[in-house]
Amino acid sequence: MSKKRKAVRIALSILAAIAIWLYVDLVRQPSVPMKGKDIPVEFAGESTTLADKGLMLLSGYDTTIDLTLKGPRRQLWQIDKNDIRIVVDTSTITEVGSQSLTYQVVYPDGVSKNSISVDWASAYRVTVTVGELYSTEVPIQCEVVGTPKKGFYAEEPILDIDKVLLHGQRDDLVNISYAKLTVDISDTDKSYENAVGFTLYDYNDIAVDNSAIRPAVKLVQVKVPVKTTKEVPLEIVVKESAGSTLEQTSYTISPKSVTLAGEKDVLDAISSIALDTVYLQDISQAQTLYYEIIPPENTELVGDNQSATVTFTVTGVTEKTVTVNQFIVERVREGFRGQCTTESIQVTIRGLTDEIAAITCLLYTSPSPRDISG
Repeated sequence: MSKKRKAVRIALSILAAIAIWLYVDLVRQPSVPMKGKDIPVEFAGESTTLADKGLMLLSGYDTTIDLTLKGPRRQLWQIDKNDIRIVVDTSTITEVGSQSLTYQVVYPDGVSKNSISVDWASAYRVTVTVGELYSTEVPIQCEVVGTPKKGFYAEEPILDIDKVLLHGQRDDLVNISYAKLTVDISDTDKSYENAVGFTLYDYNDIAVDNSAIRPAVKLVQVKVPVKTTKEVPLEIVVKESAGSTLEQTSYTISPKSVTLAGEKDVLDAISSIALDTVYLQDISQAQTLYYEIIPPENTELVGDNQSATVTFTVTGVTEKTVTVNQFIVERVREGFRGQCTTESIQVTIRGLTDEIAAITCLLYTSPSPRDISG
């Protein structure tokens, strides 16, 4: 047999083996095992249906189970072992004492439970102890340790709840005084915000580690604002017009700046505080305007400067009121004649003193023809 024919036969054998494997796996779909270890047991209705009956689990709630599942390879490939759930329905519990409960294995969405079976389990029922439910609320204390970076300071912590509801037996709950959590802000320049676990303490300030006490929540959302200060100038936005420019107008702002307190990223975006937009044509020879200083959002003013004054001084500019009694009607439509019936009007003009003094009369020009009806 030539080497070429031998190679062809080997290749054909490999293809045949692959075809047989695909036929068995895809068509016949033989069952294969998959193991899951230490799967925690969930108790449906524990905080609702069971609690409404005045009952609670005293033991068994920390049970874990090992499983061996069996099913088609394609189905098992779709399952992440961490997504397998074991759920016990507590709605059938009606009295205190020891209870033996069945459970249900819940698979991820998209997995056909009819094609998968439990081939082996470390336990087929879950044993729990049921007792009477007692509840109490205790205050939450937040201890802040450490100091932020130089130039920064921490404000009082903010908790999303100030009390925590505890469930348990009366004898276990009677000695609980408060819950405490700890936050470390050492050498930080940013506000601390996180969900933090807490520890229960008795009336002698001794930590209590009792798994029979069941808090309604395990984490508390905490924010410790860490702020700094920044000096920012006050300013006004000036709008000029003919005869009213910054060449003839000067102004002063008192105070020139203020100190803001806030979080670093907020203050970094602030370069100044605008008090107002001022049109110079509205400013007389000397005028003082008063403003309340409004700090930008999420900041606050530091110190006593809560208001500011802006003093304007105008030089080389004057105003003059003249009577206009000469009128010209221009660009009258063909076939019409325009005539002004107003005998005179009072006009106030503003500009440089020398130029205003040189004006002895004004000539008024009528509006454009489109505004003249005939």
